Amino acid sequence: MPQQHLNLKSPRQGAALVLLMLFVSAPPGTAQEVYKSVDADGHVTYSDRGTTKNAPKTSLKVEEGDPAEAARLAKEQQLLKAEDAQRTRQDAADAKNKAAEDRQRESACKNARNSYNRIKDTNRLFKTDADGNRVYFSDEEVDAMRLQAQRAMTAACGS
Repeated sequence: MPQQHLNLKSPRQGAALVLLMLFVSAPPGTAQEVYKSVDADGHVTYSDRGTTKNAPKTSLKVEEGDPAEAARLAKEQQLLKAEDAQRTRQDAADAKNKAAEDRQRESACKNARNSYNRIKDTNRLFKTDADGNRVYFSDEEVDAMRLQAQRAMTAACGS
């Protein structure tokens, strides 16, 4: 049988791969021997056969995992994913509601500002009576209307 080699860039990758191979190929609870060597460039090589006759052996024992624990962990992860998805949907809904409130607040501010500027810039304010005639407001009434419009603008716009 030819010698099999696998070059990996880090010892952690190699160890994880060796453990995975042993877990898949070994019967539960059995020990497997692997050989580890490092070349001149520092690359780690794991093999089922030593690169030299004196290569040190490493014995690993692989134990089968508990199926009930694996199922519990899978269910827990599924619940966490569902909670995360729900949180994401709620955040999106909250952002949508906030955007709608901001648009409504902006519209109210714009309307209050336009109303104030219309009252402020008009020289003579009037209302129409039941017969269709113009009834002009007194200076005091106009000043009170301007003050009320300014307060409404301040309330709607914040300043």
